[in-house]
Amino acid sequence: MSGNFAVLVGRKSHRIQFVRTLLATVGLFASSVLVIANVRGGDALKPDADGYIRDWVMLAPIALPAGRPAGDLILEEQVKNEGALQPKAGDTVKVNGKELTWQNITASNKYFDFNALLKANDNDRAAGYMVTYIECDTERNDVTMALGSNDQARLYLNGKDIYAVQDARTLEPDTDKGKVRLNKGLNVVVFKVINEQNSWQGSMRFLDKTGAPVTDLKIKLSP
Repeated sequence: MSGNFAVLVGRKSHRIQFVRTLLATVGLFASSVLVIANVRGGDALKPDADGYIRDWVMLAPIALPAGRPAGDLILEEQVKNEGALQPKAGDTVKVNGKELTWQNITASNKYFDFNALLKANDNDRAAGYMVTYIECDTERNDVTMALGSNDQARLYLNGKDIYAVQDARTLEPDTDKGKVRLNKGLNVVVFKVINEQNSWQGSMRFLDKTGAPVTDLKIKLSP
């Protein structure tokens, strides 16, 4: 469905709520081991051979209030003006009285794993943010974004709130897909994932009109 994420039907456990229709004029907007570093260096960053985005700026963990469904909380802001976030490593933000620091991370495979990075498996009922910057030499209107998450997820492209999944689920890369337009110049992706319990992961990549991975994008870790 051009301009929208395709709604998956007949899969009750994957109840998708689309927060906003993705208009044609909207711009564009990982294995289990992660490392904190600028290991791949500056402006040379690219998607991997399968098109997965492995380089992000991360903020986590953010404890969620007890007694409320995570499916409702994913539609609320855990950080003020979350859709407009444009952090760089070292920036700090205070959430629920606790100061957290944005960190550059590189996933060692096609999905990022918050628990592996945080070296802890006790991050139940927590939210985390991943932000990446994608720079394009020309406008691209022929790409599809494919993503997966464990559990709930919400995604913003260039400040536009375009996607949310409210159900707990296991990670299946490329579970949800939708056509997007990448602007010429800088594009900002804000990807929020909530963990109800146990595994806490996400993945994202871009595919061309033939379904092949897009690997010629430039990735940055600061705006």
